[in-house]
Amino acid sequence: MISLIRTGPESIALKISSHISEIRHKLAAWGILVSLDQEGALRRYGPTRRLVFLSAPGEEGVVEETYVSENSLELFLTTLINSRLAEGVSDASVMPGYLMMRLMGDIGRGIEAIIRDIGGEVIDRDPIFRPDLPGTSTVIHFTRKSLAKTIPVEDMHHKALLIHSRSKGALVQYLSIHGIEYLGDALGTPDWNDVEIRICDSDGLFDLQRQRLLTVVQGMQIGLVLEEKWEREQALTRRTIPVYMMKIYTPLAVQAIKKLAMGLEYNAQGNRFVDFDVYHEDRKISAFTELDKNPGMTRNEIGVANRNEVLKNLDIDSINELLRLEEEIAVQSRKKVGEK
Repeated sequence: MISLIRTGPESIALKISSHISEIRHKLAAWGILVSLDQEGALRRYGPTRRLVFLSAPGEEGVVEETYVSENSLELFLTTLINSRLAEGVSDASVMPGYLMMRLMGDIGRGIEAIIRDIGGEVIDRDPIFRPDLPGTSTVIHFTRKSLAKTIPVEDMHHKALLIHSRSKGALVQYLSIHGIEYLGDALGTPDWNDVEIRICDSDGLFDLQRQRLLTVVQGMQIGLVLEEKWEREQALTRRTIPVYMMKIYTPLAVQAIKKLAMGLEYNAQGNRFVDFDVYHEDRKISAFTELDKNPGMTRNEIGVANRNEVLKNLDIDSINELLRLEEEIAVQSRKKVGEK
């Protein structure tokens, strides 16, 4: 599948004037103290984290601390109230909601389409920490990258969209339904591509190679798998060989899928150990385009470079699964050699 919207971390800011050690103790039980300021924490943490920004008087002036947790903010606040420590809080404010939306193509055109339908104000991406905004507002950030892992700031669009008219929850619901339309607006066309990737494996380890391909399709969130089936192709020796076909419905350009497929033909040792042929509209996509775009590089060098690009865009769980499958393929291949 392809995910186009996700939430950012929820956060609150607290200023405390008394019961300082007791409140810090409750925060330490709720989460952990990290050495990041507000801006750094909001840039780093994703939707499964909650943040508390604490300001307290210290020996040399105001001390600011950041606590992060997977526990809910409500859990911490109810603990504070039940412990009769809430009176130690002199001021509390809820940070605006944060969303991350994936668009490709002309992101500015996609933002304009969202404003046309629900309003909003284009603002600079930086700073991400905005205590001047009310907690009822929402800031939508944009990226071209998969939302399966944390998005570094350099992969975020330089502009964001500030919306006051709808809550974060309402925006998540709306954009989950209409996100594909805005992706189409950004791409300049509502049309996606049906692309076939055909697995040709002389070792016959089709299931493991299929799992590798599926791990990357899901990890990079490049589209929807429409169909899978066995087919037969005629080899150069004029005999027919089995191939396994996976059809993907994707907003990416066909050549981008070809680059991905070329990368997956190589293992961690830089050896080509499978063929992933790409077809679009019954036409096989040639590797010559990639060779023309990279003069002086061999096909193997391009394949290894493409593999590294794939790994760079995967989350750590997908990378680990990909490497596990490749180790299993290596074991099975050695067994087959020993049986001959």
